[in-house]
Amino acid sequence: MRTSVVVVPRERFSSLPVSLRSLFSTIGTDVPVVVVEGGSPPNVRAELEHLADDRPFELVSLPFMVKPNEARNIGVGRTATEYVVIADNDIAYEPGWLDALEEHALEHEADAIAPLIFIGPPTTTIIHHAGGMLSASRVDDGMIRLTEEHRLMDVPLAEHRGPFPEPHNHVCEFHCMMTRRSLLDEMGGLDERLVTREQIDFALRTFALGAKTTFAERSWVTYLARDAFDPGDLRYHLFRWADAFVVESLDALEEAWDVTVDREMYRYSWAATHRLRAAASTYPRRRWLVGEKRFRRWVERLEQEVLDEQLALRGERPAAVPHAPSSADVERVIGALVPSAAR
Repeated sequence: MRTSVVVVPRERFSSLPVSLRSLFSTIGTDVPVVVVEGGSPPNVRAELEHLADDRPFELVSLPFMVKPNEARNIGVGRTATEYVVIADNDIAYEPGWLDALEEHALEHEADAIAPLIFIGPPTTTIIHHAGGMLSASRVDDGMIRLTEEHRLMDVPLAEHRGPFPEPHNHVCEFHCMMTRRSLLDEMGGLDERLVTREQIDFALRTFALGAKTTFAERSWVTYLARDAFDPGDLRYHLFRWADAFVVESLDALEEAWDVTVDREMYRYSWAATHRLRAAASTYPRRRWLVGEKRFRRWVERLEQEVLDEQLALRGERPAAVPHAPSSADVERVIGALVPSAAR
């Protein structure tokens, strides 16, 4: 086989069995699949064991909640194929998606490939990501501000006119992406300090290594983003998107690449709002009874409770960090993203 598939947590437990059923219905039984999870509730573990009776896969279970890049590194380490697909555990797959990725990789001699990602439910209705592009600009303090654009984001498929974007691409979203296993080895793995903007770090490291990143328009998958959360899902969601981890991520990205990003937007407008939205979908009546302000404080206390619990279970587990880019690589990669008139 040319490709293995590694499935890791994104922000909930309950989506995993559903996603695996979709995966197994669209790939051959000879495709190696590695599933990495940690802290899943008993009902999810029972479903995984039942699934394994029908379609064998390797299950790596940890006794604590695991961050996505940790799970990705663990899963990739269990693979031995030329390519590896890294997918979150809340993806639905369209028939032929993997064949289309492999054919595209061979045709374009690509090292990292992004499929066409929709956001749902329902599936294949609203485009979420048709590849992505990075850009950089100088700001008032002399720093370089790094930004990312999702191509065709939130465009209904029925309203899309004309061709999809060209294969040239900067960013593969970690919802689902394919890469050469050798590229990840050359990087030294993924940065386990990152729980957000990890796709930007991967894109920059790919650029630094001279690897080729493309977009495969014929490979379709859907990120099942809008399902309601249950209490078990919410606890993982609050751990995975914990404010402390978001801050650590932004610090690590800015330090590695000597750039600045929109920290206020990522930390508050996005991550904090994302946590609150998940909590509101889990406990709508509590939110209505206590009011917005008290509900927000309760969510913050629950987040800290889960974080303290999981950090105690994890013990001293240092984050794996990939090879640091050289100052020359940073200057070359970031400089290439800055318009020539602004350099």
